[in-house]
Amino acid sequence: MIDLEHIARYRENNRIEAKKAAGGFPHSLWETYSAFANTIGGLILLGVEESREKELSVTGIPDGPGYVKLFWQTVNDPSKVSANILTQEDVALHTIEGKEILVITVPRAGRHQRPVYIGDSPFTGAYRRDGEGDYHCSPDEVRAMLRDRDDTPADLAVLEGRTSDDLSPESLRQYRELLALRRPEHPWNYLPDEPFLSAAGLVGPGHTGCQHPTLAGLLLLGKRRPLREVFPHFRLEYQEADTGFVISTLHPGSPENLFDFYLLVSRRLGAVSALLAQEAGEEAALAGAMREAVLNAILHADYFSRGGLHILRTDTALTVTNGGLLRVPPEKAKAGVAADPRNRGLTQLFSLVRLGTGTGQGLRGIYTLWARRGWRPPVLSEGFQAGVTNFSLPLPRREFTPEELTRQQVIEYLTDHITAAPETLQKALGLSAQAVQTSLDALLTQGLVVPKGAGYTLRA
Repeated sequence: MIDLEHIARYRENNRIEAKKAAGGFPHSLWETYSAFANTIGGLILLGVEESREKELSVTGIPDGPGYVKLFWQTVNDPSKVSANILTQEDVALHTIEGKEILVITVPRAGRHQRPVYIGDSPFTGAYRRDGEGDYHCSPDEVRAMLRDRDDTPADLAVLEGRTSDDLSPESLRQYRELLALRRPEHPWNYLPDEPFLSAAGLVGPGHTGCQHPTLAGLLLLGKRRPLREVFPHFRLEYQEADTGFVISTLHPGSPENLFDFYLLVSRRLGAVSALLAQEAGEEAALAGAMREAVLNAILHADYFSRGGLHILRTDTALTVTNGGLLRVPPEKAKAGVAADPRNRGLTQLFSLVRLGTGTGQGLRGIYTLWARRGWRPPVLSEGFQAGVTNFSLPLPRREFTPEELTRQQVIEYLTDHITAAPETLQKALGLSAQAVQTSLDALLTQGLVVPKGAGYTLRA
């Protein structure tokens, strides 16, 4: 709430809109109501004018009680406004400098109410806030909000025109290996592939009873071409500004799908955390936080949107950007309450191999850890025009070379897998054959690894 007695201190911005309204309600009032409701909320000040110098001044409205009555009549008329999201306390008259102004506090609408629009169609009457102005929502933005209204997990839908041949056998093998490693007692470990796919929800029955991939199954384990046919804007990318390292589904080879991508990025971040850690226990905490940030974006991304999933690591931060806006207010997401993952099917599949729970507690844990360490707090934000969510995680500063990072990756992989051939390391780490061999040669010279059969292992 602003200090109305000192209104000249304020300026119009993404959360404050002033309207003179001397002759009644301007049509733009309802555009702003829609825009605030579909963005992050804000204050509408009727009887307040913005000067050319961008200063606010009180002009007053001629009939305060009449304006209040007319406002409630209009906002409750479904032919004028799609939803009334206000309480009585949100609409209040105030007397400033002897003049009446009407203050309307518009909250962010819940996802079941968005898009809030004026007129008879969300495609012509929905708005969003950008800086000091309101803009018409694009058809893609409207469709994204309409998708988010549905409580049915969209990614559990069965793709009738697809078959299990659209899933990568190699990705399935790795997924099952991880399940056996993380949950060796699980009964699904003993199932053949086809029954396993059905039991896990990677495929489901269509109208004829035949099994087809679910959206979640295709996203997790799908081959590149079927993924692009179902999700035309499917794009996963990880970049490092300091080393030039890039992983992208737009490049040939691995990764093709979410599971391949997560494994590659997770291994890379594990090595990064080992080089950044400066005290005991910090490596595991850093790795867990960075992996949680990536997994949180995977589970909440809207893969039908144009936003994709982009991760950028610089020497100061890890920034994760995913298509789709938050389904709960940012403050609730930061606190880890009221988790509302967009992709419940994916959440279940990652949880099956004990990667994430979808409860939102991981995000709260990151904020808690960063506060405890005295590091700059992470920043969670939304880009409404781009339709994306951004999470920027400040990292402790420490310089290292690309060669050091590659060697650390090899050490971490051999720690987990005991032995590996150069070709295996190349594929598992997303590295070139030359980078892997150069790293192995350096580790051999340092006496950290020794040959074993056709591969290498850490020296005992």
